[in-house]
Amino acid sequence: MLSATILGVGVRGSGLHGWSAASEVLCGRSSCDGASSDLPAPENLSARERRRISPTVRLALAAASEAAGQSALDPASLPSVFGWPHGDGDIIQRILEELCTAERYVSPMDFHNSVHNAAVGYWTIGSKAHLPCTSITAGIDSFAAALLKALAQLRAEERPILLVVVDAPFPEPLNSMCPVGTEAAAAFVLAPAGTEGGMAELDVAWSDSDASTAAPTLPRLPLYRDLWSTNGAVRAIPLLECLAREDEAELRLPFGRSGDLILKTGRC
Repeated sequence: MLSATILGVGVRGSGLHGWSAASEVLCGRSSCDGASSDLPAPENLSARERRRISPTVRLALAAASEAAGQSALDPASLPSVFGWPHGDGDIIQRILEELCTAERYVSPMDFHNSVHNAAVGYWTIGSKAHLPCTSITAGIDSFAAALLKALAQLRAEERPILLVVVDAPFPEPLNSMCPVGTEAAAAFVLAPAGTEGGMAELDVAWSDSDASTAAPTLPRLPLYRDLWSTNGAVRAIPLLECLAREDEAELRLPFGRSGDLILKTGRC
C-alpha cells in the first residue's frame, strides 16, 4: 500500500471554476453550470511564453498553481508528475493539416509545443522548479498511472510532490476518432503520510479486478459521469468529490485491463 497526505488541490473544467467554487458543486451544494472555466494568465511566465502556451497547457497550469498555492509550499520545491492522455489536440490537428499541403511548412511554435512534456515544461519554467519532472500518457488510465508514479516517487524520496492530470477535446476530424467530451484538469500536492496541515489522508492499493465483481467508482455529477469512459482527467473527479464532502470513503479506479487501484480517503 502507498500512502500520502493531500496538502492542496486544484481543479478546472466545465462548471468547475477553481476549488473554492468547485467544492460547492462537487459536494452537491451548488449546481454545475457546465460553462468553460475562465483561465487566468500564468503570471509566473513571461509575456512571450504566455503567448506561446495553448489553452490546454493553460488549463493544466491553472490547476497546478492552485494546488501549490493551497499547500503553502514553494512551487520550486516540488517535483512533479503530469498525466496527459493524448497531448495537445489543437496543435496535433494543425500540424497534420499542414503536412497534408504541398509546402508542409509546420509552424516552429506548433512544433515547439507538440512535445508531450509541454505542460510540465512550462510549469517548471514558471515555477523555477529544477527537480525531477515526468509527463505520462496512458490514455484513459493516465490519472491512475500518474497517481501511482507520484506515490511511488513520494515513497522513495519522502518529500512532497505535485500531481496534475489534464485532458481536453480534439478538434474535428480527430474528435470523431477520439472523443474526449470536455476540458478538465485536476492537481494534488501529495506529502508523506501523517504530514500536519493536510486536507485528507490517502491510501492506495492494487486489486486484481478479475477477482472482484465490484464496479468502478463513477462521478456523482451527471456531466462528468457521462464522460467517465472518454476523458482521462475525469477519472480524478470521484476523489475530488470525496475531498469536497470530507468523506472517509473507498474508491475503485480502473487501471489497465485487469487491475484496479483502491483509493481510501480519511480525515487528517
